[in-house]
Amino acid sequence: MADICLIYARPNRKLVKRLADILGERHSVWWDGRIHSGNYRVEIENELSQSKCVIPVWCRVSRTDGDVLDEAQFAQRRGISLLPIRIEDVDPPLGFGSLHTIDLIGWDGDSENFGVQQLLQNLDVALMSKPFRLRRVNSAAIDDRSLVLPAFFRSVSSHETQLRPEAAVDALKLLRTDAILVSAYDMIHETRSGKIARNLRRCMSEGSIIALDSGNYEAYRKRDNTWTQKKFHSALSRTPHDFAFCFDDLKPPTGVDPIVQKVVKACERDARHTTKPVVPIVHAVRRSNGGINASNLPEILMRVARELRPVMIAVPERELGDGLLMRARAIFQIRCKLDTLGFYQPLHILGTGNPISIAILSAAGADSFDGLEWCRTVVDHETALLYHFQQYEFFAWQSAEAVSPVVREAASSAKVQFAGKVAFHNLEFFQAWMEDVRTTIGNGRLDRLLTAKLPGGTKGLKQLESVVPELFA
Repeated sequence: MADICLIYARPNRKLVKRLADILGERHSVWWDGRIHSGNYRVEIENELSQSKCVIPVWCRVSRTDGDVLDEAQFAQRRGISLLPIRIEDVDPPLGFGSLHTIDLIGWDGDSENFGVQQLLQNLDVALMSKPFRLRRVNSAAIDDRSLVLPAFFRSVSSHETQLRPEAAVDALKLLRTDAILVSAYDMIHETRSGKIARNLRRCMSEGSIIALDSGNYEAYRKRDNTWTQKKFHSALSRTPHDFAFCFDDLKPPTGVDPIVQKVVKACERDARHTTKPVVPIVHAVRRSNGGINASNLPEILMRVARELRPVMIAVPERELGDGLLMRARAIFQIRCKLDTLGFYQPLHILGTGNPISIAILSAAGADSFDGLEWCRTVVDHETALLYHFQQYEFFAWQSAEAVSPVVREAASSAKVQFAGKVAFHNLEFFQAWMEDVRTTIGNGRLDRLLTAKLPGGTKGLKQLESVVPELFA
């Protein structure tokens, strides 16, 4: 899918082709002159939905053309950047007058034209800005659901959690959780009832974004050597999902080039078994002694993103360094490298469910996370610190004062088991926490949040600032 879509009226086809050629020297561009066969309306919708910027070309004809107006309004409703240009001296259509419009009246096709150069500069800003939402596209029809960033996927797993996958998805459905990660391993081993799949469809119908993991984590932890790509592909066909992580190699090659090639091939292979996007997982180079060399991760991630241009790209948190401060520095370096691509590449961190880690790594440049802490531990709503699951009774009063009536009822109900009470308690916290993280990063006041929550307060903040000073510049 292209970064830029051009929408226009038919009489301007020759001019639009010239503009597409100029913009195409720096960015990927789509216009309907590239449609040769098939259902052109479906293709236009797909291209518009996945583009990062739409350029309406206003003239006397286009400002009243039903198709052009529909396409512009379609993009506007989905929060896609609109950078209109004007090739005739006309007013923009109703509803688009507040947008900054670049004049190309009388343009003769010169690539050095002031208006064209101004458009290129505006495109650089629009394409490199961090998206507020991650939009999803269903292959059959446009899907209006979106995910506010940074986002936390509540992971569901059959390994070392307090809730079985079926019960976990039940809880997530009741709380209308925005982002859920399920395991392909668990979906293959689900009972014949198919309850998890039905509940996932219900979650999707109510706005949730569903990610499907490769299942390698559960298979590795359970020492199940029978888990294969074939079974993963079977799970892809039977599990409702918006995107899937690729079937990753837990023992990657030792060189940068072989890793890039293997990840790209893995995504292309898995994409043949689903109509939804496949997200690459990048593992660090292994040293000869079995250790991890994370120094090449920025380069590997950048090259994979350049090859695939995925909806997001993922890396395990454990491979970023030993401590949180080191990992924050690694994320910042990865983000700097990704920002050389010429488009914004969302970054997902696998296995991050600690609230403070989410806040710090979000500020460093990560966009989404997944973790099992919500169904493994209990969180203190006041401090954001995690405690042993069995210590929930010391925090039950927080559940009794929860915003959600579901959480309040669960806290007092004799019908809800202990594990369920803890899960609802944690889900209430994470919803509020992610809103706080988005707000404080958005207004540049992350230091206030961290001073209140980091161990050591101001001292902890100074430690972070000494390692990643750019976060507070």
